Amino acid sequence: MMSLLPHEPRILDTARQQVLTERCLLPELPALRALFLHLRGGIDATLGQRQPLKLGKPYPLGCCAEISLALQQALRELDPAQLPPAAIAGHAALARFQAAGGTSRRVWGYQRGRGMRHALLVGTLLIDAAQDSSAAGLPPVALTPFAQAGLAPVRDHRHFALLAGTDWQAHVYPNHVLPALAPYAPLVALVPGGSVRLEADAPYMLALARRDGFSSSAAVLAMPSMTAALFGAVADVLAQAGFTVAPDALQGKAAALDLCRQYRDAGARTADARHQATMTALARANEALQVLRVAAQSAG
Repeated sequence: MMSLLPHEPRILDTARQQVLTERCLLPELPALRALFLHLRGGIDATLGQRQPLKLGKPYPLGCCAEISLALQQALRELDPAQLPPAAIAGHAALARFQAAGGTSRRVWGYQRGRGMRHALLVGTLLIDAAQDSSAAGLPPVALTPFAQAGLAPVRDHRHFALLAGTDWQAHVYPNHVLPALAPYAPLVALVPGGSVRLEADAPYMLALARRDGFSSSAAVLAMPSMTAALFGAVADVLAQAGFTVAPDALQGKAAALDLCRQYRDAGARTADARHQATMTALARANEALQVLRVAAQSAG
């Protein structure tokens, strides 16, 4: 069986995890819900003040990733002695589950009708502690059997681009500006209320590009280029930040596709070092691009 990509919403040993879930977790669902509602209350007190708005929307809308990360940290730092009585049994159930070999990890994928979602996969139970980040009025915490939750892996970069257009109302173009990063970050996204970004820097998408021999990246890099004006604006910012940019979209496209072929043919020989260097450069590029703000009502 193919190994898991980072945060991939898939269970490797379903039969064993189902037994442990039924034995340890399902009898304590009300207490587990109480535990995650308690943790979410603490997260809201911090994140709600730190980030009251995201892309023009009030917290917690659009903050699925931030809440999910904060939940992981809260679980690691949890002091059971400080829990309210209703949540104590939930924490004890989690401890028994993990001691018996149960798995728990953060996952990211596509959920029909709700777009890209971050959640916690505990055994065969999907715990969405940011359900209200997708629509106001939803309960903040949902505990759903993974088989019924409908959370699926993002298929490729074309799928990611479609989801970004739907979820973020983003305009997405191939990355012909910065060919050196294009095999791993083959898209340029303009997010209303946010900034221009090279995508996709999610660990899952970076690993997907590498695993598939960069065919996913090449497919979107073959799409029509952005306008010359937009290309020039992005290229100017990146050049000022010290990056080597393409002289124009046509040459950038050719160079990006050629690098995809080179990386595919090189295989695993230099992949690890290149992967780490790319992630560092990608973070620096996106930090520089934050100066290119996108109007809240239009992605240009």
